[in-house]
Amino acid sequence: MVMPSKQSVTNYSADAQKAAALIKKEKKAPRPTARQRRAIEAMVYDGAKRADAAKLAGLSDHALRQALTKPHTLAFLNECQEMLRTSLRPRALNRIGDLIDKADSDRVRLDAAKYIDGMDRGTHQVGATQVNVQTNVNVTTTPGYVIDLTADSHESSRKIAHLDADDAIPLSSLDDVPNDE
Repeated sequence: MVMPSKQSVTNYSADAQKAAALIKKEKKAPRPTARQRRAIEAMVYDGAKRADAAKLAGLSDHALRQALTKPHTLAFLNECQEMLRTSLRPRALNRIGDLIDKADSDRVRLDAAKYIDGMDRGTHQVGATQVNVQTNVNVTTTPGYVIDLTADSHESSRKIAHLDADDAIPLSSLDDVPNDE
């Protein structure tokens, strides 16, 4: 059996993820088939591997893998994962509270306390809103002389800037400089 390359599946999957996000943004309900829903729920809630979940739902592994590249199926998968993540947060928070009280290591108790306090939210973003800001400042500097040729009535101001005032050469005294007038 001929399988698509990992790179083509990855590229296609990225496009499907974008489409799934668009479906969610438009507030459309994802509508995978009943078998696909059963397989996805087995993977998310029961921790089943894809092949086992497909068999449980009456699908082939290949059919489920292909379905997971479709936007509506990915949107349902993402929705189930978010539900699971949300439902596990209270247990996780409770466990962190237990670690503060009962951990053997001072380091573990300190890290748990920092998490509860919110001191490490920059590195731990579970459930938090993350904002990325990127600023690019490009300054191009090229070596060489800077000649200011602003329209001035004074000939003495039209000189090469790197020379001292005593060494200044007026442009009119040079033979090979074209005259703009």
